[in-house]
Amino acid sequence: MSATASTQTWSWSPLTVRLMLAQAAVLLVGLIIVVITAVLVGPSMFYHELIQAGHADEATGLVHLEDAFRSVSLTALAIGGLPALYIAGVLSFYLHRTIGKSLASFTTAAGQVASGNYDVRVTSTKLGPEFDSLAGSFNEMAAKLSAVDTTRRQLLADLAHEMRTPLASLKGHLEGIEDGVVELDEHTTGILYAQIARLERLARDIRQLTAAEEGMTHLQLTPQDPQRLATQAVAAIEPDAAGKGVSITSISTGMDITPVLLDRERMGQVLGNLLENALRHTPPGGSITVHTDHAPEAVTFTVTDTGEGISAENLPHVFERFYRANTGREAHRGGSGLGLAISKALVEAQGGSLEATSDGLGQGARFRIRLPRHRPTT
Repeated sequence: MSATASTQTWSWSPLTVRLMLAQAAVLLVGLIIVVITAVLVGPSMFYHELIQAGHADEATGLVHLEDAFRSVSLTALAIGGLPALYIAGVLSFYLHRTIGKSLASFTTAAGQVASGNYDVRVTSTKLGPEFDSLAGSFNEMAAKLSAVDTTRRQLLADLAHEMRTPLASLKGHLEGIEDGVVELDEHTTGILYAQIARLERLARDIRQLTAAEEGMTHLQLTPQDPQRLATQAVAAIEPDAAGKGVSITSISTGMDITPVLLDRERMGQVLGNLLENALRHTPPGGSITVHTDHAPEAVTFTVTDTGEGISAENLPHVFERFYRANTGREAHRGGSGLGLAISKALVEAQGGSLEATSDGLGQGARFRIRLPRHRPTT
């Protein structure tokens, strides 16, 4: 539940005092200039203007009226200037107090964010679009920090869970070897190396996922033949598919093949991840198809299998870190649980999208990559 930053009790802050003194100084200087102009300079200028216009006699007769003119002018300025000065001071005080409250609210909220409370939000100050934009930007920043913190906590919890099994296996076998219960033979050595390889793969996948999601992956975007990438990915996994008794084919449809701007290595990694995932969940006798469709606006790769399928409740979560459905996606089936998350991050880093669909359990699954041909420049 989000909280709103409470405003502190207003007091005379140094900033408010400085603003008030500066405003009062400006008003006083303006009033002094008006007095000097109207009382001292004005009569003299009028007197000289009469002389230059050829009315020296009239000008001489008006000299004795200057004192009266100055007295009346000072009285008029006092009557009109002092209330104006008071009203301006009151308005300045209100404005500075409102700004001070707004700054105090932002200060309090920033302090709470710095202390780890990312649910804090600031309300609109009603001081104009600039302050509203600042409040919106602050709230957006706090929301993103909250999402990052939630993801970090979940990642650490999932990582601890994923490391528990291989570490427990290593510890159990090593204790068995020390106690003489387990022999250090080829079979035991293979188990130990398998668990170490699993931990290494987990560390590598986490590093790749973090780099991709944070935009730290160095992409080398060059024009590539999409169909050639699909063919190479299929060729790489064909021996494993044949060993399992699963057929795999690649087809291409649409317009004439034209190059697409993408990272060849990263896209090959994505296609490889999707094909390995499809093979892992397709039983012997099943089939996998890689369909490349060339359209004027985009190129799509669709990896379709006839395997276990994905239930409707699990489908929205397949790209989450370490996510495995209860049916057929357990840790012993291989993989770190990060392959699909890495694939989605790498595709999005290249301006594309990756989505999964399935008609349900036992109905197979489809993973569709869409890469637009024309991407907005940043």
